[in-house]
Amino acid sequence: MNLLESELIKLETDGFLIKRNILKNQEIDQIKDIILKQKSSKGIKESHYPINMNNFLIKLFKLDFGKIKDCLFLLKIKKKLNLDLVSNEIFKGKSNLIMLDGYWNPIEKKEILPWHSDQAYSGKQNVEKIKSPDIFYLKFFFYLTNVGPNNGCTSYIPCSHKITYAVRSCLFEKKIKYEPFWSLHDLVKFIKKKDNYKLIVEKLETENQMDDFLSNANIILSEPEKSFFDFEALPGDLLIFNDSGVHRGSQPSLNTRIALRYLYKKNSI
Repeated sequence: MNLLESELIKLETDGFLIKRNILKNQEIDQIKDIILKQKSSKGIKESHYPINMNNFLIKLFKLDFGKIKDCLFLLKIKKKLNLDLVSNEIFKGKSNLIMLDGYWNPIEKKEILPWHSDQAYSGKQNVEKIKSPDIFYLKFFFYLTNVGPNNGCTSYIPCSHKITYAVRSCLFEKKIKYEPFWSLHDLVKFIKKKDNYKLIVEKLETENQMDDFLSNANIILSEPEKSFFDFEALPGDLLIFNDSGVHRGSQPSLNTRIALRYLYKKNSI
């Protein structure tokens, strides 16, 4: 798998990119079988797969040969699709796979995760050390079941990664004081504070970027039940996104959601 120059530009501009029909049907079925052995939800220990020698040795010590075999297959998929090289190209430098997991979500009428940004300290009330704004994860998110509006897709506000970068940059430089900004509601509130707005906008390419973001945020917050910025994807489709942007996991209201994720981080940060 390679990215066109136009796709790299879209990813840089919008913060996300969807590529269609990346996995073959046989690969989809094999990966689904692997994930459903655990039938783990997101964040559960069992949903993670070993990616380095230490992890493999632990599995070997526990005689967990099944997990080792499954992981080797998932790493083979990574190699076949050149994910390491694609990640390096996006980061414009050397990067490493830091996490590999697969999980399923049952049919339910609530969001998997509400609108949020991953690089926002999980909404903690107090943070002792502010990290560099250059720290973020690149996620390769393979859908193994159908997703669509209000049915399990990872909705994303275009260009929101630039907004959160500006916020985190101001925090890192101690130009503004930290307050929770993990949720979309808190982020908008934080940006609109009189002492924050101008300093944050100065970090952007144009003020229109902030205007567009706040307009999109207002639409979402005014009608949270609507499927703004949702999309449709089929099994085998791939979503690549910058996790510092504002996104959500929409409710899997029509069918269960099964997904495979590869997370990358730039080495020099």
